[in-house]
Amino acid sequence: KAEHDDDDGTVPGGEAVRARDGGAVGQGHRGILGSTQCAAMQTLHTQRLTLAPLVVAHADALFPILADPRQLEYLDEGAPASLEALRERYRKLESRRSGDGREHWLNWALLLREGDGHAIGFVQATVQEDRRAWVAYEVAHSRWGQGIATEATRAMVEHLIAHYAVTQLMATVDQRNQRSWRLLERLGFARADAKQTAALDVQAGDWLYLRT
Repeated sequence: KAEHDDDDGTVPGGEAVRARDGGAVGQGHRGILGSTQCAAMQTLHTQRLTLAPLVVAHADALFPILADPRQLEYLDEGAPASLEALRERYRKLESRRSGDGREHWLNWALLLREGDGHAIGFVQATVQEDRRAWVAYEVAHSRWGQGIATEATRAMVEHLIAHYAVTQLMATVDQRNQRSWRLLERLGFARADAKQTAALDVQAGDWLYLRT
């Protein structure tokens, strides 16, 4: 789920956009993915950021970010139970696939190109066989208001379209989280209608955003 939009001073918590349950953020509507589709994740670069494939080592820097109460305001899930629990989650995500092979789990840690090498957030996507993808993001509170989430999410979206042939991007966001849904709208997402929202079983209090 989209949490907070850092451009206006806040960013999602747990996943800047509410992450759907799954390896990265997806849920439901799954199918077997072709084996020829991008087996290895790529490192992405923007003007200010390096988006590095998420690994266990990133947990140490991300744990205090995810445990910050300010990150959790619009999320359904709480903070990680412990650093070791987060490491174990990231260890599973390093497979880049769901256990049944039906989804790509794509998670990138966000590193400032002129920073100290520590992760300041992440972006993530769950790519389904039907070429739709759930996306989410989260940026540390100390980096809110700097456009980091927008820059990182834009890079991920462009990569998903170019290298995973994604035809539709999906995200859910708490209706109160104005900063986050404004971020999605800046990136070309539009709020789904009631029929589309019901079809994807979006929980009460959330909005579904789509980009095609």
